[in-house]
This record gives sequence, C-alpha cells and structure tokens, in this order.
Amino acid sequence: MAEQFPGTVVGYDFPTADWLDPFDVDEAATQWFFVNQDRLSRSWTAPTGPDQGWGFADDEPVWETFTNPRSCLYWLEKQAVVADGQVLREWSPTGLVRERNPSGCEQHNGLYFVHSQPDRAFPIHEGPKFASYDDALAEALGRSGPRARILVAQMVDARSLW
Repeated sequence: MAEQFPGTVVGYDFPTADWLDPFDVDEAATQWFFVNQDRLSRSWTAPTGPDQGWGFADDEPVWETFTNPRSCLYWLEKQAVVADGQVLREWSPTGLVRERNPSGCEQHNGLYFVHSQPDRAFPIHEGPKFASYDDALAEALGRSGPRARILVAQMVDARSLW
C-alpha cells in the first residue's frame, strides 16, 4: 500500500485494501481508478487476465461507496504522470475500452483526461477531453510545474447509478 503523496486530493477512500495513490509512479503495473461526482478514488492495479472484473477484491464496498443515484461511475486507466515538463512514468494500456454510447454515461469512453494532483474536482462531463493520448500528454506537459504532478488517463467505461 502506498502512502498518499502530499497534495493529492482523493474524494473516495476506495478501494479499502491494496490501493495506490493515483499519482504514484513507483508501481510498474497499469492502474485503474474511479471518478464519481467529480471526485477521484484511490487507484489499484489493473487485472492482467481476461474476465477478472475490476481487479479489486470481491468484498470491496463498491456499491456502498458510490451511492448517488443521479450520477455516473467513471472507470479510468492511468496512462502517464508528468511533472515539471517531464514524463515521470508511462504505463502500457490494457486496451480494454468499452464501446461509446453517445447518449449515456459511456459517451466519454476512449477519450483522454488530464488531472492535476492538487485539484479538488475532476470534472469528467464538463472538463476538457482529448481524442488522442499524444494530445492529452502535450496538454499535461504544458500545464505541469515543479510542485504538482499531472495525471493522464483514458476512460475505460462508465456506469449509470440512476
């Protein structure tokens, strides 16, 4: 389990076991995390085999943690972390991106997002989105400074909690 980095704003203490700070760069395995109501969860190591679900333990309280019935639960995959104009680490994508549904929570599947370590909100719906990893990485590198890490992530899927 990783210690939370100074300045990381995590809105959900989920998962409760075997979690990582979303801005961790020490773990070599690809990681996933959730965003719900513009708040970030902790991250966890993505499963490597087929049909392993989300990759966290079956007894994790996912539906007890994310309970707002008028929201979407977004599932993202960490692609890179940058700071001070340099890439600190990139991860190999799992390639597990679900089909986009333009009229549902899944409308952002496959798109890339950039999030700064001290930001309190991670606005999926209203925030900027990028069609390619290269565009998102260029944005992150342009925004990065010496005091905060910037995360680049791809939307894997989303689920309506309605």
